[in-house]
Amino acid sequence: MLSFDSPKYARCPLCNSQKRLKEMKDKVIRYTISAEDMRRELGVSSLEAIEEERELKQMDYNAKCKACQHLGLAYVARQIRSADEGQTIFYTCPVCAHKQTENS
Repeated sequence: MLSFDSPKYARCPLCNSQKRLKEMKDKVIRYTISAEDMRRELGVSSLEAIEEERELKQMDYNAKCKACQHLGLAYVARQIRSADEGQTIFYTCPVCAHKQTENS
């Protein structure tokens, strides 16, 4: 965003360059910003991370952690291979936070 500190000049607050307003007359200034750039600038988690956190609340009480042997793991299932193959299940242990995967 340009700053108009003077009635004759516009200044860029990032690089401090100045342009005369007469030079800018009838020119279109545009820029593009992605939703992810906005989230990063505002410190908001991405939609994918929020969705994954929500999905991790599903529990498989028959799965056992390979690290601490705790019975009951949070999981999320994703289709990461081709459509004719099974899904991949990503488990997270609620006790030791160990992560493991299973191809089904």
